[in-house]
Amino acid sequence: MRGFIKYSTAVAVVVALSLGLSGCGNPLKKSTEVEVSAEGKTLYEAGLQYVEIVNRDIPGVANDHPFSISSDNMRTVLGSIYVTEKVLFNERQSPLFSPAELQILSNTLSTGLARAEPNEDINFVTLGVHQGTLAKERQSDSGRVFISNGKLNIIFGLIHEEYSDKNKYTGQAIDRRVNPLLPGTRRVDSEPAVRVALDNGQSYYVDPETGKERTDWIVIDIPTVLAMAAERDASSQDGLVSPELKEDIARNKQETRNLREDMANIKEVLFDMSEKMDKLQKELESLKK
Repeated sequence: MRGFIKYSTAVAVVVALSLGLSGCGNPLKKSTEVEVSAEGKTLYEAGLQYVEIVNRDIPGVANDHPFSISSDNMRTVLGSIYVTEKVLFNERQSPLFSPAELQILSNTLSTGLARAEPNEDINFVTLGVHQGTLAKERQSDSGRVFISNGKLNIIFGLIHEEYSDKNKYTGQAIDRRVNPLLPGTRRVDSEPAVRVALDNGQSYYVDPETGKERTDWIVIDIPTVLAMAAERDASSQDGLVSPELKEDIARNKQETRNLREDMANIKEVLFDMSEKMDKLQKELESLKK
């Protein structure tokens, strides 16, 4: 289980800033509202990003739809998902979804699950800004969502996949009609390069035919995740701060730690390269003699 992050110092600074700026409006406050379509299968669409109700991809046991979950609880559940990423010689855990992705998915998935029929799933594609090896970069996430046996299932197609409008080798624009950003499917494991770092209430789906875990399919026990989140919130003893603000503080602290680790790794690589360059320089000088 991931350790709980204490926010006391950062919270004090944020609260002071909020009070000091109250007269001219609080720039730290941001809207969590995302406009969701009142009817139809497409719940959200913006460029390549979308959330839509679709027919399930293969026949099988009916989904537990319609299913009721508030957007706040959905945000908590989605915000609990972290991934393990390799950065040079080390591994780090980062939030799967960016704040912007959480805004989109918490509202649309809550509405979609309440609107979906037993033979329907919800597909999504989102683009988020995440910390890369050296700098922040756009990355794409996609998945298929449904409720089965009372648990939230997400089959990922893409997890923190580097996104680009152009081919890095040719410089030509990528035609997304030919190279779409696909969600996951029950049929086959998408085998994402980035894996989910499981926490309490989260597990990989086990294929009953093979007995093997699917690397792209996670099953989430919603009550367990919500209970763990409530316990951590109670332990923080900072109830005056909104969940959104606490989430931002946690993400910023995590990104700072990740950046420090990245810099340490880069220094290690540069030091190693410097030694090799010195050795090569000495070899060249001996050859000249």
